[in-house]
Amino acid sequence: MKKNILYFFLLLSFYGRAQTLESLRKEYYKLDTDSAACAKLNAKLSKLITSDNTIIGYKGAVSACMANHVKTRQQKIMFFNKGKEMLEQAISTDTANTELRFLRFTIQTGAPKALGYNRQISNDKSFILKNAGTMKDAGLKRSIAEFMAQSSYLTDGEKAKAKQIK
Repeated sequence: MKKNILYFFLLLSFYGRAQTLESLRKEYYKLDTDSAACAKLNAKLSKLITSDNTIIGYKGAVSACMANHVKTRQQKIMFFNKGKEMLEQAISTDTANTELRFLRFTIQTGAPKALGYNRQISNDKSFILKNAGTMKDAGLKRSIAEFMAQSSYLTDGEKAKAKQIK
């Protein structure tokens, strides 16, 4: 009986994580243009306590995106630095996580050069192009491929490679 209960909670936990990640992935792509969606997701994630590294990475990426939607320079810097710190922490804990490297790529390619957060663009780009095809989530692979194929940071040859991610 105890094994069944433990199995049930493990299954529920896994399902909950999968649902959370799926929801985050869908919402993440709206954040650049929708300040209300960004603020809502940031508020939701700031209340979430988790040790899941990928979710921590999303928390960081969303916080960094908030910098695009707040008014004062001080708020912009606070949100961006907080997000950058969380994202870097998640990546340092799991350097082989393609999704985290992709999140950093999206933030670094969208950040103003004056912030100096652009040193890993080339490394992340290469890592993503090399490893995205091995990811299990088809929707995530498709989203990564679409984003990479439209990025101005990729050569035409790299964009062609991105389009082949399946």
